[in-house]
Amino acid sequence: MTLDSRLKQYIKAGQSTISNDLLLHYQEIGMDNDDLVLFLQVMRIQNQGDAASPSVLAHILHLTENVVVTRLKSLIARDLMSIATTTKQIETYDFTPMIEKLLAGKNVSSEPIVSDGKSVRKEIFQTIEAEFGRPLTPMEMQTIGHWFDQEHFEPDLMLLAIQEAVANNARSLRYIETILINWQRDNIKTATQAQIAKQKRRGVTYNYDNLF
Repeated sequence: MTLDSRLKQYIKAGQSTISNDLLLHYQEIGMDNDDLVLFLQVMRIQNQGDAASPSVLAHILHLTENVVVTRLKSLIARDLMSIATTTKQIETYDFTPMIEKLLAGKNVSSEPIVSDGKSVRKEIFQTIEAEFGRPLTPMEMQTIGHWFDQEHFEPDLMLLAIQEAVANNARSLRYIETILINWQRDNIKTATQAQIAKQKRRGVTYNYDNLF
């Protein structure tokens, strides 16, 4: 490629902008260098109107798709990114949570970027992945995050709901969530209360299957 054609290619590629405030403080909101590069690539691709799929990102970053998916999941788990779906049902990534943290000046630099394996949230992720026999998708990660952050389900109840779903051979987040919502409706707040209620029913369980 000649210098002239390379220059034309350079100009045609356009430019991306990034907030200097983010460049100065990204570590303070729990991001590392890899997060920042991933964010820049996602925004570049999406601003061009394309889908920043894990496979596309993996090709650009010279990483495996599994590594990219793990990093995207981590951003969701750390409340730095969420998932939005366009009218064309294309999965897009929304970094509004990251901006909100930046504006709030929330300093989480003392927290580990990736969970050390002891957090309750990661335990739920790993348990579901083990029971489903596959990695969770970023969208599923976000759904589980909503259980913690919006629905405020108790982790012990989540684990019990997972067990009940598996026992009924219904490995889906929707099924698990239905169990949790029913328990919440019945004012069951602990795993012990759920077990007692189950014993009182003497084998009579919620007919979750009728909901689908």
